[in-house]
Amino acid sequence: MISFRKANDRMRANMANRKPLTDDDGEVRELTEEDLAQFVPFSALPAELQALLSEEKHVKPDAEAPSKRQPAA
Repeated sequence: MISFRKANDRMRANMANRKPLTDDDGEVRELTEEDLAQFVPFSALPAELQALLSEEKHVKPDAEAPSKRQPAA
């Protein structure tokens, strides 16, 4: 579920003051105490988001891997 609600002033202020997690090269920086303070437990998330995040992701097998055994000649 995607929320299209607008961010309130407090949320905007928090987002504006945060450092980006990645630099221009795509390298991820080390998390700070301030970053960790923004974390919330999984149980605090809305039930719909918990369900979405808990779903198993179905990955297709490699195209080169045969899906069935070849009969012996």
